[in-house]
Amino acid sequence: MGRTSTVLALAWAPFQARTVALARVLGGEACFVTGGRRRGPATAAFRYLGCTRQTWRLLEERRPDRVLVVTPPVVAPMVAWAWCRRRGAALAIDCHTDTFHARRWRWARPLHRWLLRRSRAALVHTDEALELVQGWGVRGLLVPDDVPDAEEAEPVSGGVPGDPAAPCRTSLPARPTVLVAGSLDGNEPVAETVAAAAALPEVQFRFTGDPRNVPRALREEAPPNVVFTGFLPYPRFLGEMMAAQVVAVFSTDPHIMNRAAFEAVGLGRPLVLSDLPGLRARFAAGAIFAPNRPEAMAQAIARALEDRVALAARSQALARHLRQQRADALERLERLLADEDEASAPVRVLRITQHPYPQMPTVARDVRELLERGCEVDLICSSTGEWRPQVPDASADPRPGLRVYRIPIGHRRRPAIRYPFEYAAFFLAALGLAGVLGLRRRYAAVQVDNLPDLLAFAGAVPRWRGARLVFNMYELAPEMVAARVGGRLGGAALALTRAAEWAATRWADHVIVVNRPCFDQLRGRGLAPEKMSVVPNTIELPPDLPSPGERRDRVLITHSTLVERYGIHVAIRAFACLRDRWPDLELRILGDGEERPALERLARELGVEGRVRFTGLLPWRRALAEVQRATLGLVTIVPDRYTPFLLPTKLLEYAQLGVPAVCSRLTTIEAYFPAGAVAYARPGDPEAVAAQVDRLLRDPEAARRQAERAASVVETIGWDRVRFRYLAALGLDGGNDDRAAGPARGMEAVSR
Repeated sequence: MGRTSTVLALAWAPFQARTVALARVLGGEACFVTGGRRRGPATAAFRYLGCTRQTWRLLEERRPDRVLVVTPPVVAPMVAWAWCRRRGAALAIDCHTDTFHARRWRWARPLHRWLLRRSRAALVHTDEALELVQGWGVRGLLVPDDVPDAEEAEPVSGGVPGDPAAPCRTSLPARPTVLVAGSLDGNEPVAETVAAAAALPEVQFRFTGDPRNVPRALREEAPPNVVFTGFLPYPRFLGEMMAAQVVAVFSTDPHIMNRAAFEAVGLGRPLVLSDLPGLRARFAAGAIFAPNRPEAMAQAIARALEDRVALAARSQALARHLRQQRADALERLERLLADEDEASAPVRVLRITQHPYPQMPTVARDVRELLERGCEVDLICSSTGEWRPQVPDASADPRPGLRVYRIPIGHRRRPAIRYPFEYAAFFLAALGLAGVLGLRRRYAAVQVDNLPDLLAFAGAVPRWRGARLVFNMYELAPEMVAARVGGRLGGAALALTRAAEWAATRWADHVIVVNRPCFDQLRGRGLAPEKMSVVPNTIELPPDLPSPGERRDRVLITHSTLVERYGIHVAIRAFACLRDRWPDLELRILGDGEERPALERLARELGVEGRVRFTGLLPWRRALAEVQRATLGLVTIVPDRYTPFLLPTKLLEYAQLGVPAVCSRLTTIEAYFPAGAVAYARPGDPEAVAAQVDRLLRDPEAARRQAERAASVVETIGWDRVRFRYLAALGLDGGNDDRAAGPARGMEAVSR
């Protein structure tokens, strides 16, 4: 028979919503194959034999040129591979989490490895699985489950009209409802959840799934507020989810990635999950987590009911992120299935930076983005360790697809004469190493970070071999030199940095700047606007960052390098002004630098040393966790000739983490954040800073509204919005997305 579909998605199961969704997106059809026999070890051979015959007959009838098959069981991809090899069709394998972690499929790991290497791509659910398959040399794609829309839900009766956390209900229920979404199988702590329900008698708990999986004694002894719905048709299941005030999804499987959690997020429902590492990594931004103990589960559900409006908003925001992540992965999958050459030749990118990795968050952000898009990344960066120029530091950076080459040249700010020697030594080492790598490998793009600007020329050999060279300008060197160095020496240094910037920006194929004022400054110096892109230093928050907890009582926080420009001395003096009005107030200073001894001395002189804590440098995730728990953040930069071009990364992090900020009134910051989004104070004025801190501490509601406005601002320049601009600058496939068009699309709205 002739072909009726170019894509066929196969699963040996009665139904899988994920498979249906994947088939729909790929423009094909989903087919489900069952053996017609009761499941069990005794019938497995006969069941698999029947499924094999059905699958082969189905493939012969449809004759697709692309096949997506779900595993386990491992027999399904074996049959699909054999047919694809015979007919010349492309094969992709969707790996359920059981593929790698279920005890009953452990014996099949060598088979899976063999099959995945012969497929165009392996679809996985978790970062852990992605690292595993990439370590096997397989093209892995992290594809989250689809997140459904409310239109797919069948409305059911009961609920609170007008309640944003229960939009589908049409009549008033006797009590709030929690939907416990699952199948009631052996991986779910059903008894513990029933016990949690008994602790909340005023709440109705509706358990989905097959009640026959629940012991009869547990069903009969369940409290009256527990209802077992049985299996529901999918639209009705989504309707039940929409109708509930809270959705709870519990599991004991440490590797599970619950589909019901994706469905709850897609519908914008308040969500409670088991406290498992994989679930935290995926849903930290939108859920409350609880150990599988009845009292903890009951407490988490009670908290979710109380905060359901805020949790619903967090679910909606997470849904947008998951939809975009899924769309990117499926776009890549379609290309891999359609283009055999692309499937066999990974895109390689070389990154040269004098910043350390992974300590520099924006470098880590860019590397993670490229790896998730299936690129191979070679990274040349600074280090203080032993230099082995052509041996990747795999032990320190185990991410598949990443090779790190560290040059042991540490950065010191004093004495100033060290700068040119430090820059020259790193440039020569990076030039030689990039030359060797550029001769051994062909790169699609080379990204070079400043400072110094002359480092752009370290990518000469890869560029000569056809790579696109992108110059990433974290700083404008001439303005920085003018602010720091004076006199005759300053004039000479300024002339040199201007010449270096002109040469680097004209030689590069494309230039990235971090904000609109820098863009305008370079355009004023004659650089063509179409040669530039604005990619702000916003970052993706770590997926394992805990959900925001209670703020500490009266903690101010600031984090930066401890140098005079960043005004930590202003923060300490402002704090001293508040000691009598707020005797329980504490100031935490995260970071280190040359000014630390002077700052500690200032705290002693002002009599606040016992309430000012210097933490020193902290790992990035730990620093973010400290910031997340603070009451207010301080950005007390003092003005100089460079500050008009600063948009501090720490202010963006405060906004992303929901921490209200008191900030110096500076040109670039005002261009992005209107007055209601931050509390502005005169730069360098401790009393003005203290007055704003006092106002926000006395009016927590105003502080909360301010933090929400700041979060809305930073969302417009968040990584999800600008990542396509970054990929377009590198000449990669992100440039095909209309969100990447234009040098600074999306920035004008916040610049006016």
